[in-house]
Amino acid sequence: MTGRLAVVHYLAGLSLAAATVLALDTRTVPMRVTAHGRPPVVTTPTHADPRPVRGVGADLPPGAPFPVHGTGRWRVVPGTAKPTGPGPAFAYSVEVEEGVTLPEGDQPFAAQVHHTLVHPRGWKRRGFEFRRVDTAPTLRIRLAAQDTARELCGFDLPYDTSCRIGDTVYLSAPRWIRGAHTYDDLTAYRAYVVNHEVGHFLGYGHEPCPEDGARAPVMMQQTLSTANDELAALSGEAPADGKTCTPDPWPR
Repeated sequence: MTGRLAVVHYLAGLSLAAATVLALDTRTVPMRVTAHGRPPVVTTPTHADPRPVRGVGADLPPGAPFPVHGTGRWRVVPGTAKPTGPGPAFAYSVEVEEGVTLPEGDQPFAAQVHHTLVHPRGWKRRGFEFRRVDTAPTLRIRLAAQDTARELCGFDLPYDTSCRIGDTVYLSAPRWIRGAHTYDDLTAYRAYVVNHEVGHFLGYGHEPCPEDGARAPVMMQQTLSTANDELAALSGEAPADGKTCTPDPWPR
């Protein structure tokens, strides 16, 4: 997995109002974050965002406050775990940006990441194993404040995104805390965003909805939409064939 290009894979969707703008799925970005030098602050919605029709939803849902500013430096959440199966395993660390304070602390975030990676319905079912480490990781999974995630993952269009750059996954704190309109269950959405971005690290690209009414592939841009027609209009990464899937956070 070494020598991987630093590539950004967008997760967050584009609103239908931005359908005329082509959203590039990949772009080259710097590997370091410039420190903001500002104290952490949080934001709350200034108005009630209407929940869009199921299947599309670029805007951040209303909900709890989230960290806006970070320092560009990262703290490792302590904890190690052995792989749950035989064979080689990717060594990964869980990290949180300095300046990001989670109400429940760092450990629940790390626990959910680990639970997703070792779950029998996760990438394990395709033969991938993971072991959590504190040092020398092959894969870093980081929770980033809003400004940092926008700087790294891009903000050409005004929607918060998560992304994978090289051997590092950056999870947007606003998305982690509020999720996406396509998911009613925040825990399921969190499993999806981890699986999707780690899927890019494993070499998988985006996939469309295979059959109308089927479960969405984990590599479908489910934050953006679960409808092929909408994906075709927004990013051009699916055929405009009328097929719409239901959200599903797990690889198959």
